[in-house]
Amino acid sequence: MKSSFNSKFSADIKGMMEWRGVLGYTESCYEYEMKKFDQYCLEHFPDEDVLTWNIVLTYLTELRKSRDVRVDIAAIRNLGKFQVQKGKSACVFPAGYFSHKKRKLPYIMSKEETRRFFKATDNYPRRDNNPLTEYTAPVIFRLQFSCGMRPQEVRLLKRQDFDFKNGTVYIADSKRHKDRCIAVDQRIMDMCGKYDGIARSMYPGTEFFFPNKDNEGISNESLTKMFHRCWSLAGNPENIEYCTPYILRHNYATQTIMRWTEEGKDLGQYLPYLSVYMGHETFHSTLYYFHLIPERIAKMDCMNMAEVIPEVE
Repeated sequence: MKSSFNSKFSADIKGMMEWRGVLGYTESCYEYEMKKFDQYCLEHFPDEDVLTWNIVLTYLTELRKSRDVRVDIAAIRNLGKFQVQKGKSACVFPAGYFSHKKRKLPYIMSKEETRRFFKATDNYPRRDNNPLTEYTAPVIFRLQFSCGMRPQEVRLLKRQDFDFKNGTVYIADSKRHKDRCIAVDQRIMDMCGKYDGIARSMYPGTEFFFPNKDNEGISNESLTKMFHRCWSLAGNPENIEYCTPYILRHNYATQTIMRWTEEGKDLGQYLPYLSVYMGHETFHSTLYYFHLIPERIAKMDCMNMAEVIPEVE
């Protein structure tokens, strides 16, 4: 575990995340939430090392004023469970204590917003403390958008995952520890090849394809900051909730479905391929994207479910 935690909960936070890894989950999936919680405890509860109702409730109540806390609750619940397993009298916060806010639909960009965003990535300002960033922005977001990758998948890619001869990228140990190999547009692969030469001249020893100045993979926080900087430089709407790098994956899926529909393709045959390509655990996850496209598409009789779901005898 490379993350740095500084409160008296640090040892148990690291232990909980390692424990989750043993159970088959991505070890760093709660990294962002735990770093925020760790910093809060360092400032407000510097002498505490066991979760109490007061610590958790005050933290989540304050956090909930600005955003949804479902993932934070899950992370802190698991920390409480881990401490209980260690014999500590810790609070396991109830999952349903807060009423869930209605899930916000991800933002679907217009063609003009998409064009402006990628133009902004091409003009990303140079940073003296990490000059590679100006080259990273246009490549990493184009790769993610063109393949519908999850942010954590694209930022943790390694050099060995790229097969430039066959035009494929191998995504290892993704969600639920699933692997998959995807074909990539040749223009994007050519761009990645040029970037690889630049990155290796600056950081020759790193195994990560998109390295940071510490020769590690780009952190989720850094990728999000880079995305927001590009979004702002593009002049795109600023008052959008849940505007994160993940919307590039959402936009890939919805635009693919729209394109297939306009081309008259049988979505009943094509959607399973999209599901596998995007690494969805279930076909239902792919069908979710019908909620994000225009109502006229969602109501089309474009898929015979009998061909997808076998009849129950």
